[in-house]
Amino acid sequence: MKVEIPEELQEILEEFLVEAEEILENLDQDLVDLESNPEDKELLNKIFRGMHTLKGGAGFLNLTPVVEIAHRIEDIFNKLRNDEMTLTPEIMDVILEGIDKLKESLQMLKESQELPDMEEIRELLSRLDTVLKGEMPGSSADEEQSSSGGAGENVEFIDGISEKLKELILQFPDKDLAGILEEIILMPPDKRPMDVIPEIEKLIEEGKDVKDLIKKTEERAEQEEPKVKQPTVEKKEENVEKAIEQKSQQKAAARKVEKKPSETIRVDVERVENLMNLVGEIVLDRNRILRVTQDVERECRGEAVEKLVEAVTSLDRTVSDLQVAVMKLRMQPIKKIFSKFPRLVRDLARKLNKKVQLIIEGEDTELDRSILDKLEDPLIHLVRNALDHGIEPPEERVAKGKPEVGTIRLFAYHEGDHIIVGIEDDGRGIDPEKVKKKALEKGLITPEQAAQMSDKEAYELIFLPGFSTADKVSDVSGRGVGMDVVASTIHSLRGSIEIESELGKGTTILLKLPLTVAIIRTLMLGCNGQVYAVPLHSVVEIVRYQEELVKDVGSYKSFMLRDEVLPLFSLNELLEMPDSNEKAFVVIVKVGEKLIAVSIEKLFGEEEIVIKSLGELLSDIPGIAGATIAGDGRVVLILDLNSLLSDYKTKLVGVRK
Repeated sequence: MKVEIPEELQEILEEFLVEAEEILENLDQDLVDLESNPEDKELLNKIFRGMHTLKGGAGFLNLTPVVEIAHRIEDIFNKLRNDEMTLTPEIMDVILEGIDKLKESLQMLKESQELPDMEEIRELLSRLDTVLKGEMPGSSADEEQSSSGGAGENVEFIDGISEKLKELILQFPDKDLAGILEEIILMPPDKRPMDVIPEIEKLIEEGKDVKDLIKKTEERAEQEEPKVKQPTVEKKEENVEKAIEQKSQQKAAARKVEKKPSETIRVDVERVENLMNLVGEIVLDRNRILRVTQDVERECRGEAVEKLVEAVTSLDRTVSDLQVAVMKLRMQPIKKIFSKFPRLVRDLARKLNKKVQLIIEGEDTELDRSILDKLEDPLIHLVRNALDHGIEPPEERVAKGKPEVGTIRLFAYHEGDHIIVGIEDDGRGIDPEKVKKKALEKGLITPEQAAQMSDKEAYELIFLPGFSTADKVSDVSGRGVGMDVVASTIHSLRGSIEIESELGKGTTILLKLPLTVAIIRTLMLGCNGQVYAVPLHSVVEIVRYQEELVKDVGSYKSFMLRDEVLPLFSLNELLEMPDSNEKAFVVIVKVGEKLIAVSIEKLFGEEEIVIKSLGELLSDIPGIAGATIAGDGRVVLILDLNSLLSDYKTKLVGVRK
């Protein structure tokens, strides 16, 4: 259904969507934690408050489907925290279904200002109502409390308050007067009892609360004969007063938190991107100024030149600091995507009838937003593979002497100017012989190549398109898609992948990624009168070219580096240009698990550059990652050596094109 939001509420809607997204992102982690520790009252209260906030914002904007779902989930958690219900996996399944529908609804609202019709969510609401009634299989709602009607139906009130206020107190037994007033405001306009609002406001001004409006047990005992249900009344009053006291404490704590001044502001992503582009231009201008200043210093001498050099040096430092500061604006904790995996692992483990615990480490590690957005799908593929292929069924693990519950560890940490993201499991491990056998069956390698291949080279075969070791195809894996997507995505981010595995012990996959993709350090090379930039992260070492160290091995040339034989190519050859005899240096590059030597004519040193796109028409040129403007004003192409060397890499692993 189409949602009509008045123009004056559009800004509030945008704020609500951002806040709701944050709440639901955190809920996935919290719900999985709660399932393993259902007695955690603090966590229960946190989830309850999150759903209450979500319901409140949706109610203010009259987003009825969202309000209805959130209200029922809130009620379920209210019962859980009041020990009126016990959490079971079946109940959690229904709650998670409701959370998924909330996410879907908010995504619809964000993209097209539409929400599901009430008919579409009727079945879900019915299941949530079933849970609330305690009829869900596996739930253990307290029968005595369920059959007693409401928390406080036999509670008697003092004289002088309206019947409507009494109804509201019974309807919201865990709310104080301020909370009841808040609930009234959140009600749809046509159902809002406006006449009772002044009465509540007056009572609050007088310093009264709900407990002051309830007759004490002793007072009733003096006025009337004891009744059979008196103990029930006492119990209900005690429950109401206990809930009121708990709520008052929460309100007091909330007021303390509210006093703390806000330390964050929300900024539109487009503004940050624009700011980053401007800083990129400043970096390019700085590089040109530095180059010109060096020329002036060489040709002229004098006090004015010294002052110019001093000013430019200061500018260089300031621009570098500005660059770092703006880059930090784009940085976000990897928790943004890590928080989705507890739910993924939980659901998949239930589907595969496996017992798995997920350990997350380093979730506060920060990464450029543009990389973070592209990292989610590769990580999902890797975690699903670890669960499906790696972790064994419980009975198989016990037979091997392993714990019944498997472990998957998702971690991240900084290493220099890179971030390492890893997925580790304690499952079967990768059998290199099985991998080679599958590759032979598919005609990807020859028996001779398989015999000469190391285990690490065999592991790399799993990243080839269409390769799978699954014995049967399932809806989880086995179709031969996924791992090649992982490899292509990571390489497009100028990252690398390493696999470490031990048969029967487990597998670790490490993704090495740059902190940012916008501004990088490069090595400036010369070839046929042209200057090219190579990202420094792919360069291992630079040595002088010596003819006596070059050997012919078959149809290829090799370079001897400290008794190690490396395949040798010239940059001219890789760029399909006429070869030159003027070779001065050899750049050692790591491609996969192999070190490859590339001879070059000239070396201009390191330079910090801003990557510029070549546009749609030139975006698919093999071996070219983009372009930049050098300090002397020339356009310099940025080379992707991984791509340029892919033909040779293909031959190394025996892939037939």
